[in-house]
Amino acid sequence: MPPEKPSKPSKSSLRKGMDPALLAWGVYGAIGFQLAATVVGGLLLGLWLDKKFDLSPWLTLAGMFVGSVGGFYNLIRVLTWHQDKKENKDRKNADKETP
Repeated sequence: MPPEKPSKPSKSSLRKGMDPALLAWGVYGAIGFQLAATVVGGLLLGLWLDKKFDLSPWLTLAGMFVGSVGGFYNLIRVLTWHQDKKENKDRKNADKETP
């Protein structure tokens, strides 16, 4: 009879022992990186298109604007998701405490 495979620990059980400040740092650090990456990506795409179509500086500015809008959209989306998750957790904890 073959030995049983050990079960993987769930993500929630791994997070229970982690410091909440480290988790928040990871979430907010990733958000900042994503914001910067979308702005720089839009800028680089705009520069490339400017060189290709000889429309300098308009496509660079448009690319930077589109990258900024996309980055801020993602920032707001992730922060809203994180806040909702935090409020749901607080609500669950409050429900457990009430008799």
